[in-house]
Amino acid sequence: MGRDTCVRTTERLIILDFDGVVLDTERTSITVWQELLRECSLEPLGGPRVRPDRTLDREALRRHLTEAVGRRRTRALWSEFERRNRARADLLDAGAGVRPFLAHCRDRGHRLAIASGNERDWVEGHLSRLGIRSAFASVHCAGPGVRTKPAPDTYLGALRAWAPRRTRGSLAVEDSYAGLAAARAAGLPAVWLTDAPRSAPSPGPVARRVRALDELIGCL
Repeated sequence: MGRDTCVRTTERLIILDFDGVVLDTERTSITVWQELLRECSLEPLGGPRVRPDRTLDREALRRHLTEAVGRRRTRALWSEFERRNRARADLLDAGAGVRPFLAHCRDRGHRLAIASGNERDWVEGHLSRLGIRSAFASVHCAGPGVRTKPAPDTYLGALRAWAPRRTRGSLAVEDSYAGLAAARAAGLPAVWLTDAPRSAPSPGPVARRVRALDELIGCL
């Protein structure tokens, strides 16, 4: 599916990442860390570690903080981040173009699923809060026995729930390099949803590159 070539079909399975696609929590988490580091006079250490895809590199940030201020203070900072980040995320509405996209998919008869590397209570809680849980036939999250991305486990779970014989025409929508790799490992074409500069390369072939979900309406 190229930028200028769109094929409209019915009854597709469209699998969405959650953080950064349905809810813009990636931007929020970076902002929270910037504020927290500034308040704690830790700006000289540098800001949050942000990948080229504009997602927060939590593991790199954790390592950097541990080396700079020790494990105890890093744990305290992380706990404060989690508290503030959850409070800030609870104020967010669905991301740009999400509600029109969901309505279009409902009208066209497409089946929607979530494949998230986050915890189930986080994802399900926000879907319910936003009033859009019923739009998704299934929700698949990382957890015990389900590896996080870039492993394909959550996508494979969504495909199994749809039906092994009906994977043709399935599509993933991701905002992160790890998510795109997971979709590719599951054998899915993927749309990259990103506000990264056009000069930022994708980590591999993508079916399409968009800045908001409703840009896909004309293709589905």
